[in-house]
Amino acid sequence: MIPIGLFLGAFVLVALTTSDYGVAWDEPPYFHASDLHIQWIADFSTDLVHGRIGKSLEDVHIKAAWHGDPYYVPHPPLSRIISGITKKFFAPVLDKFVSYRLGPALFFALLVTVMYLWMTELFDRWTGLFSALALLLTPNLFGFAHLAVTDMPLAAMWFLTVYCFWKGLKEWRWSFVLGIVWGLALSTKFPALLIPTPLLFWAHLYRRQSYANNLFSMIFLSPLVMIATQPYLWHQTSLRILEFLYEGLSRAYRPDANLSVFFHNRLYFTYDLPWYYPFFILAVTTPESILLLALVAALSVGRFKTQRDVTILFLLNALFIPFLGILPGAVLHDGVRQLLSALPFIAGLAGAGFFVLVRSVKERVEKMVSLGKIKNLQPKVTLAAFVLLLFPPAWDLFLYHPYELSYYSRLVGGLRGAYQRGLEVTYFMEVFTPDFLNFLNEKLPPNAAINASVANFMLAYYQKENRLRPDLKIAGNNDRFDYYILMTRRSVWSRKELMLFRTHSPLAAIRVGDVPLVSVYKIGKLD
Repeated sequence: MIPIGLFLGAFVLVALTTSDYGVAWDEPPYFHASDLHIQWIADFSTDLVHGRIGKSLEDVHIKAAWHGDPYYVPHPPLSRIISGITKKFFAPVLDKFVSYRLGPALFFALLVTVMYLWMTELFDRWTGLFSALALLLTPNLFGFAHLAVTDMPLAAMWFLTVYCFWKGLKEWRWSFVLGIVWGLALSTKFPALLIPTPLLFWAHLYRRQSYANNLFSMIFLSPLVMIATQPYLWHQTSLRILEFLYEGLSRAYRPDANLSVFFHNRLYFTYDLPWYYPFFILAVTTPESILLLALVAALSVGRFKTQRDVTILFLLNALFIPFLGILPGAVLHDGVRQLLSALPFIAGLAGAGFFVLVRSVKERVEKMVSLGKIKNLQPKVTLAAFVLLLFPPAWDLFLYHPYELSYYSRLVGGLRGAYQRGLEVTYFMEVFTPDFLNFLNEKLPPNAAINASVANFMLAYYQKENRLRPDLKIAGNNDRFDYYILMTRRSVWSRKELMLFRTHSPLAAIRVGDVPLVSVYKIGKLD
């Protein structure tokens, strides 16, 4: 019952809190693409029943449904298919945005459940439960579980692929499952292509005689699954697979995809970031107790017996993902977002560290004469460790919600310290929450002209979806406006916006602590 409870608990918790978040930067075109995918599937099913599938399979119809907007929707479709399915089933009774977002909630619930199952099999039930809760309480993972983009699905599929690879070392049926799972991962996002690198390196060191079935399945089955789940690849298959590879490898070299990064009060592009940037960002966006336990596991590898090689497998994946960030062609804008797949492995390492810590404390207490006769020592030590180590991230999650994507640990002084050190504090527009839209709808005068700079397209989208009053006029920088809405994404600020922020007091602002995430200024034309 525990894995069932974890799956349902994680899913319901995310589902109940999904409406707290604003629509993220990439979500509007993803929502539209999801609808196109599901409509094509419905049309294909109808054509199949009536014996006229040739119409749906025409390349012009496939391209319109599956590759109609490659600039704004550049990634494979699996996560959008799942979001489209949840929207199809739940939109009649739930808010439309919430319905789309049940897709990533399912990926997150699956990730939490597999974490429990794997760590329980490796260590014990308490370690499995701790690892699952550590993952659930990692703020950025929890935040991205609410957003219908590719980052949470990729993190889940990466972890699930590694799990199936490990299971397939002993059982050929799991090798077959691995072929399907990695194929689905390839249909999620381009970085999944690199998953075999740490897996095969590790397997050649520790399971040289056991991974042939896995390798066979990944070579011959996974590409078939990838193609089967992407109708765009059904025509000109070889050429379009090359296109997929080119698009993934060239992103960092294209001006349209190479966004600026604000780091220690300087603007960088990915290619000139300090080499330590991805490791630094992962460290300061992971709760301190979870990061500390992961370090305990890494430093205690020699103490493990049957779990040593698997702990190294977790460690390799946790390091490989940020290592990709320092290679040529990497894209690292949006804080920890591009590194999100490393966080489940850090949570798994934290579980291993928890196991070491509890065992060590128990052994030391048993050696103390005054404490050695305590009854039920193991569960008492375990419960104390649960409370001491998981309460801080749980409390942080409560305090930050629904702004978990702005989370920074106490290693840099929390969000305030990160802001003062010149780190990016928000970037994805999820801070335009329903409460913020209600403020604009209720407080701004009739026919007010508003300007939100790079976020104007999002306000226009809210108007289209009847979430923002239709009389509010969205103005450009060369037009006259009454209110300026400034998101604290300092990497895209103009000099004028910086001066506005420094010299004017906002009419209102969304703040976490005393750090402004979005500010509203009453002002005329921005001079």
